[in-house]
Amino acid sequence: MRALAAALVLVALAAAARPTADVADALARVKDRSTLDIITIGRKTGKRHTRPIWFVVDDGHLVVQAGRDGKTDWYQNLKKNPDVTARAGDYAFRTHATLVTDPAEVERIHKLFLAKYTSAWLLSFVGSSIGRGLPVELTPESVSR
Repeated sequence: MRALAAALVLVALAAAARPTADVADALARVKDRSTLDIITIGRKTGKRHTRPIWFVVDDGHLVVQAGRDGKTDWYQNLKKNPDVTARAGDYAFRTHATLVTDPAEVERIHKLFLAKYTSAWLLSFVGSSIGRGLPVELTPESVSR
């Protein structure tokens, strides 16, 4: 009986980790856009703050990066409240933010940004850190239009 319960939990977790068809369709439609608007809740004020930011779509997630070693307001806000809205085109994604700290994963994400954003790639040759910020995975929980 325990084995069956454990198997059911694993199936439920695997299903929850995959985006719904609506979310997957919306991610496919926005992946080539240049920016999205990230909407965080102010850690001090409790007010909504909107900021345009570069992003990539990766394995069912929206991935963004914070420059200035994470000293940006939006990054500090989502550390306090990881429930974030991301708007891209006609779509609004309700997401949960997770800071990416694994060095191999950080490097992989940096490569995704450098591949998508030619200006970041070109500036990397002169030592720019654009496209090499602190990555954050935004896991979509739902999407609306």
